[in-house]
Amino acid sequence: MNESELVAAFQGYVALTNQLFFGYVSLLSGFLVMSYLVADRISSLLASISAALFSIVSVLLLFGMYLSQNNAEHIMAFMRSRSHDAGFDLAWLGYNPLWAADLMSVLYIIATVGGYLASLTYFIFKRRHGHLFHLDGTPQVGRPG
Repeated sequence: MNESELVAAFQGYVALTNQLFFGYVSLLSGFLVMSYLVADRISSLLASISAALFSIVSVLLLFGMYLSQNNAEHIMAFMRSRSHDAGFDLAWLGYNPLWAADLMSVLYIIATVGGYLASLTYFIFKRRHGHLFHLDGTPQVGRPG
């Protein structure tokens, strides 16, 4: 691969990782909104199906992010190793330390797993407790009808 192909591949994997991450953020937002609005009103079967689908799609997106970021890391390391060759035109490339890419992978995993666990905990909380207050601020007694 020449330099431009390496850079294009690297940028493609970084863009894919970002797309997957923001797709996950959209999924997470939708699940939180659904939890707030209807978690205490849907049947146990529908709640189980919703939580299972959310879990499956979350795991798929997490693995996709990890694999894409891992490919970007390997391309970055390869470009950095070649940047000292005389025939390589991207000698300026590689000023970022290699541990920065590893840290990005860890941060993606922490953000996705943390968001998943927090949103599932919120879903379970809303299933058990429902809305604790009416819109006017007065406490609600018992589960809504």
